[in-house]
Amino acid sequence: MLAHTIARAELLIPKDRLLVTFKKEHGEYARPDLEGFDERNVIMQPSNKETTASILLPLLHILRQDPDARVVVIPSDHFIVREELFMQHVAAGAEFVEHHAKYLILLGTDSEDFLPDYGWIEMNMRIAEVRGCEIFRVKRFLEKPDAKKAHSLQKDRTVCNTLVMIGYASALLRKFRLITPAVYQAFKEIDADLLSPNEEETIKRVYSGLPAVDFSKAILAHDTHGLAVLRVRNVYWNDWGNASRIQSDLARLKAESEF
Repeated sequence: MLAHTIARAELLIPKDRLLVTFKKEHGEYARPDLEGFDERNVIMQPSNKETTASILLPLLHILRQDPDARVVVIPSDHFIVREELFMQHVAAGAEFVEHHAKYLILLGTDSEDFLPDYGWIEMNMRIAEVRGCEIFRVKRFLEKPDAKKAHSLQKDRTVCNTLVMIGYASALLRKFRLITPAVYQAFKEIDADLLSPNEEETIKRVYSGLPAVDFSKAILAHDTHGLAVLRVRNVYWNDWGNASRIQSDLARLKAESEF
């Protein structure tokens, strides 16, 4: 999955501008897929503190190198058919935020079924069209709604949240500072020791007292200001963080190949 994600990202982003982060104990599994990576672009976390920490730690590295950087967050547990078309949607989102720096763009995919273990985005008014891709303001997030609520969602105004996100690094950091100030303050200690001999020890110490905070629940669902969603069409996307989804997709692909 990591190798596929890196290859997908390289359709748009040069390898020397890719940062990969994972839990330290997963290093032996990740290393074979990291050939050609600069060690400075491989960021190991001492423990799993959920998606807030996984985004914030590499974000600090990026801001240290380029305070004006635009970033794309790409989780590595996704299965995507028509990857080139998917990355064309990412490119459209990057073009939009280049001219609208206050926005963070999330990619949302259409889905035939509203599953309660997914995150969903309810769209508001359309604000732009870039390269044929429609961009909407976010009305609200519904993070893993119960089954009754999931089935009541209006399909024409709701998309599945992929958590693929595009925006200026500074705009993303501002969300952490305003919405999760305790986490932000803890990571300021790490920021002070980045690229120093104390970096690894400081990260380990901060992580030992850090709460596990889910980015979608703590930040996205809490405040929709400055958030927009780009609707991905004609691309099959699925979150493979669940074994049953993997089995379902593999069975479907096998059936299609035998047809």
